[in-house]
Amino acid sequence: MPPGETLFITYRLHGTVPFAILRQLQEEHDWLIQQNSREDESLEVAKKRLEGRYFVSFDQYIDTCRSGADWLKNEEIAELVKQSLHFGHTTHYHLHAYCVMPNHVHVLLTVLCEDMPFYKILQRLKTYTAVRANRLLNRTGQPFWQSESYDHAVRNEKSFKRIVNYILQNPVKAGLVTDWEDWPHSYCQYE
Repeated sequence: MPPGETLFITYRLHGTVPFAILRQLQEEHDWLIQQNSREDESLEVAKKRLEGRYFVSFDQYIDTCRSGADWLKNEEIAELVKQSLHFGHTTHYHLHAYCVMPNHVHVLLTVLCEDMPFYKILQRLKTYTAVRANRLLNRTGQPFWQSESYDHAVRNEKSFKRIVNYILQNPVKAGLVTDWEDWPHSYCQYE
């Protein structure tokens, strides 16, 4: 991602979504693309247009999922993730908002670093937190984060505001709190 690009990123704990559910969500997404692609657009364009729907379905599942890993409920681990996000603020990226949920993380940031691609920054964040979190959990040699993550380039101010709201309201929609400000693992620096 080039410097100056604003990204909405979601990454989750390893094993939070069973393979059968992943396959079902992907099949539903593929069906939607086939049903909703227009004659004047390619499948790639249709995929891009419907990407948000897939993400919302996926995110609703992980918000309500009561099985699988939920290590981010551990206060020390949640703090570790938050500190690691703040560590890169102003050097590699400008951190606008985040929410650390029990099994996943939402982040909104603007890339600042020219000499390191953002995927490398995310890889370092995930590696650093995985090693330390696994140590806290007395786990060795086991994956902590799912290898893939979801990212979406933010194109305009309206989308930016919608995503900030989405991130902050995530613990409310998941039934964890009634007001986003009551969730201890949310952050927003919105100018």
